[in-house]
Amino acid sequence: TGFSRPASPRVAHMSWSMVADGDAHCEIRWEIAHCLFASADNISELRISDIHSWRDTVFEVVAYVAIGKIESKTALDVIRQASLIIGQSTELAEAIVDAIWLHDVQISAAKLRPAHCHLAALVEALQAAGVVSLTNFKKHLDEELLTSAGLTNSITFSKRLKKLNTDQVYRQHKYNLLHEESEGYSKVTALLSRLQIQAAPAYLPKSLQALIGGFDLDPNRVMDMVLSSLQHSCMASSTTSPTINALLKLLEQVKLGASLPQILGFKFQNCRAKMLTSLCRLTATLLSAGAIAVDPLLPHLAPSMEKLAETTKRHAKKIEDASRLAGTVSLSHSVEQDASQTTAVSRCRYPAEGLSLPIVGIIEALLWDRRWLLVRPLLSCLEDTGALPVCGQSRLALCSMLKFAISPLYCKLTPNYLQFATRWQPSGIPLVHVGSPHRCRTFDDIASVHRLFQVLEPLCCHLHVGIASDASLVTKLARIIKYLLRPRDARGAHEAKRLLGYVILPAMSILSVNPGCVCEIWAATKQLPCCERHSLYSTWRGRSLERESVGTKHFEVAEAECKAGYHARQSLKRVANDKKNSKHVGRALAKVAHSNPLVVFRVILSQVESYGNMIQPIVESLGFVSPLALDVLSYMLSSHLADTSRHKLQNDGINIAHWFQHLSHFTGVYYRAFPQTELQALIEFLMLRLEDGDSLYLLVFNELLARMGGCEVLEDLSDAQIGGLAGGETLRREMLAFSKASKRAVSKLQEALCTPSTAIPILALVAQQRGYSLFKGKVNHVKLLGQLFDRCQMVLVQLVDFLSRSTAHSTVTGTGKKCPYFELLPDLCKMSALHIEPQIALHAARPLIAEAAGAHRKELRAKIPISPDSGSSLCKWEPDGEALRSSLPARDCGALSSELYLVFWSLSLYDITVPTREYDAQIALIRSKINVAHREFLEPDRRKKEMARCLNTINSLVAELEFQKHHYQQIMTDLEARRNSLLGAIVEDQRRSISEALLENCIMPRVTITPEDALFCAIFFKQLHSLETTNFSSLQYYDRVVKDVFPVIYCATDQEARCLGIFLRATFEPLTRWRFDRRRYDMEAGSKLGFSVAIGSASRCTYEQYCTVFTKWHDKITKVALHSLSHYKDHGRACLLVLIKLIGVYPIYKHVSTQLLGLLEAIQVQEDMKDVQAMAKRYCTLLKKSEDTLVEESLLQRDILGSKAQVPAPGTKRQASTANKQRRSPKVSLARDQE
Repeated sequence: TGFSRPASPRVAHMSWSMVADGDAHCEIRWEIAHCLFASADNISELRISDIHSWRDTVFEVVAYVAIGKIESKTALDVIRQASLIIGQSTELAEAIVDAIWLHDVQISAAKLRPAHCHLAALVEALQAAGVVSLTNFKKHLDEELLTSAGLTNSITFSKRLKKLNTDQVYRQHKYNLLHEESEGYSKVTALLSRLQIQAAPAYLPKSLQALIGGFDLDPNRVMDMVLSSLQHSCMASSTTSPTINALLKLLEQVKLGASLPQILGFKFQNCRAKMLTSLCRLTATLLSAGAIAVDPLLPHLAPSMEKLAETTKRHAKKIEDASRLAGTVSLSHSVEQDASQTTAVSRCRYPAEGLSLPIVGIIEALLWDRRWLLVRPLLSCLEDTGALPVCGQSRLALCSMLKFAISPLYCKLTPNYLQFATRWQPSGIPLVHVGSPHRCRTFDDIASVHRLFQVLEPLCCHLHVGIASDASLVTKLARIIKYLLRPRDARGAHEAKRLLGYVILPAMSILSVNPGCVCEIWAATKQLPCCERHSLYSTWRGRSLERESVGTKHFEVAEAECKAGYHARQSLKRVANDKKNSKHVGRALAKVAHSNPLVVFRVILSQVESYGNMIQPIVESLGFVSPLALDVLSYMLSSHLADTSRHKLQNDGINIAHWFQHLSHFTGVYYRAFPQTELQALIEFLMLRLEDGDSLYLLVFNELLARMGGCEVLEDLSDAQIGGLAGGETLRREMLAFSKASKRAVSKLQEALCTPSTAIPILALVAQQRGYSLFKGKVNHVKLLGQLFDRCQMVLVQLVDFLSRSTAHSTVTGTGKKCPYFELLPDLCKMSALHIEPQIALHAARPLIAEAAGAHRKELRAKIPISPDSGSSLCKWEPDGEALRSSLPARDCGALSSELYLVFWSLSLYDITVPTREYDAQIALIRSKINVAHREFLEPDRRKKEMARCLNTINSLVAELEFQKHHYQQIMTDLEARRNSLLGAIVEDQRRSISEALLENCIMPRVTITPEDALFCAIFFKQLHSLETTNFSSLQYYDRVVKDVFPVIYCATDQEARCLGIFLRATFEPLTRWRFDRRRYDMEAGSKLGFSVAIGSASRCTYEQYCTVFTKWHDKITKVALHSLSHYKDHGRACLLVLIKLIGVYPIYKHVSTQLLGLLEAIQVQEDMKDVQAMAKRYCTLLKKSEDTLVEESLLQRDILGSKAQVPAPGTKRQASTANKQRRSPKVSLARDQE
């Protein structure tokens, strides 16, 4: 081996033969030899840490001791050196003992006595030094070597060994361990294994009994062997295999069933985790075969039901505590702790012990074998004791059984059965015909549906929300429910609703994001009416949501709701007025809302109620939400609007609460953006609230009609906008800056409102709210009462405007009959029976009266595409027809003819004036926008698009203006032809009461409805004056207006005051112009029949007389205004609103302005009414700006008495210059006025 002449070549050869050949080991041997044989001092130079294997070192050292090359002391020093470097460990001691044992075996076989003595000396030295323990030596070394080393006594050791051997032999003979028992169990094993390859012989039970008796075998152990064989067979083959049947029959014939529960319990207690599945499978097989019962087996299963219940409670409490902490941030914790709290909900689904419980495994095995009658008692027992619910594989097994139960019926509903989709086939092969007529979605057997729910309901009851673990099962159930809820099939509808409300919808909360499955659920849910759907959503919602629901709902559902609320709030933090951002936020919200729409929309509505500027971005972010979620939002809106726990008024009791305003605005914006959402439920809810007299909900109606129906109303209009009210739709839209209505939204709102069962009840309810809020309402503040009255008026106007559009846009009712406006609206008598005031009834009927009058004028009644029944309905609204005259409200007044009454209420502002100046101004404005587009829009496409829009608008305005001029000419021609018959039939005794009758029946009921009606009233009677209507006294009319209309400010609301201001300004403008221009007076007033001194008299009112009367009128207005401002707390608000509208026509005297400014300064210093103070400041500013245009009353009186010269009219400097030009060219001025 490379060493110099060992003492015994044979021993050296044996020792070195134990080392593997190779260069590395050769180097090791050379290094060990060099260190050992050079000198004892070189032992420390042995670099054991550099040697590849320290075991080689130990082996070589023992080998050199055995051949006598080194002494035991030297070897001990080497081993100690190795232990210092390697470390004292059991591995070193075992390596030493193994090396000594190996060399002792080789030495004993070669009978080398000296080598044996060297090893004995080494063993003695190692034991004495404590390197190897005595126990290790006794355990591994031979008796002879231990005796030679002096570690044992040979005599004592021999006696002890003989005693142990005698005892072992005795026990073997006593228990027959070596022959009979082993042979008997071997024969049993062979007998059982033979069943795996051949059929069971008939003598099998007798053979087994013979083996037990012949070999005196333990019956319980034999039974365990049979059960083990059955356990293996259950996992290797199906439950119906011959082997399993044979073993089950064997157990039955042996008649050892009484001990089976105890044996199975013992096997469960000593079963390893990986064998639990097969053991549960065995138990399920025995239960299915009836070999054992459930009740005797349960006591032997661990843990017990009570412990399972405690485990379930602890786990549920852990999840609930984590759910309560979802989204919370603790300032005292670190970031890692906060992150752990936010994600604590999703840490664990079920406790680890719940996945490997014997009872759960048995249930799972029974479910896979479709043994529902055996599973149901176990599940009921678990639920009764509050033990762990089905989880993991058990849920999958229960879902599988549910699929198995519904498969016979679902196969008739699946698209594969209908053959709507076919696989691709190569050309030349005929395709399968699509849509076989013999296959349709029908349940031929009614009893099958009944049997289905007998199994389906208990299964779903036990599975509950666990059904969400299988999305395909949820989809199948949704399709079955959809079929059962069809209107023409009422079989199983009630059970289907319960299944949908108590299983499917709650399971959605923990369902993973699956839009397809959600759409299937919506397809089933939308078969129900909206009220029933909302009832389902209410059941799904429960008592509360998110953290408030913890403890009241299933802990998994509560956990999912808390997580959904947290993610929804995180997504809403990124909401901004940016379309790109809205897409990202919308996708994030939709992802959460697919499963938990109730939670998401609760968070959204709470944000909207607090921050009104988030309404539009949030609505834009809802584009990715599923139809089911949108329907849930309609329920949530009604639920939040009906919330009685919050006050709808602010703390001052005057103004509406911000949350209610924001929620109402959100309702309108939302339904405009998503008109496909169910609206009927909200309409019915609002009708119920109005029936109870809650007028605050008119705000929701206002937003719906404005946003969704396109019937927007401006409360405060400028002078230019007031003039634009007389134009057509295009001019009104351009001047009032209304957004274009959505056709889809208008159509959906018409489907909800324009029906016989809805339109008139809503109209009556809204109309009745005016009187209800005044006389029966529970409002304690006058300002709030005025706001409610104005809102009633506004909603009424919006509703009539919207319903009247159904004439052009017919809707389809539930019966399939088209229902235009003239069929929706009853006659005046029926509306009077519904307690609708005459002015409201006539306002609602005005579109139909105008349409009937226009058809009569143009002789186009035959060309109107309506049925004969509809024609008769339209004919009843003709102004000259007896049907309309007979249905007029009773008027106890002979000073007003029915003809004038109908003409007044049938015409609108569009009919009696043409706003040419407004049309020209708007056209000029749009042309300037074209020039701006040329300069500013750099993109050609955008510039071209903007220019095309502007040109189309201009063409529409021009065409609209020409049409309105033609229409105006027709109306004025008709009025001029009828000017003698309007009031000509009034008897002489009643002529002095004509003005009072006009005020009572025409002006006062209509002037406060809308600004358009207020302007109409002023222009209509101006036209009667210009036409010189018989028996119409303009002087008496203007006198009654000043004396009776202006004092109405004492009891007027804000909107009524604005309308009065518009009416009075339009009335006073010609009066003021005539006062300061004698030529105009003579031409426009003094020469007219209405300015006669008495009705029927030929003498006219002179200019001097008119100036005196005008001064009295001015003083009357001043007296009322000063009295109202001095009592500003009661009447100051309405008075200021009227005076602001009258600026420029009142006041005209400087001393009156001084008096008004004195009262305004007193109002501005008060502190209690900030709104009145702000209006006083505004009016004060306007009044100071017009001081230069005011005149002294003394100068006016002197000019009137001194000469007939014209007095400069009050107004601005521009108006003064315009008046001078008109004096120079009276013909042009006259022509312009006539136009």
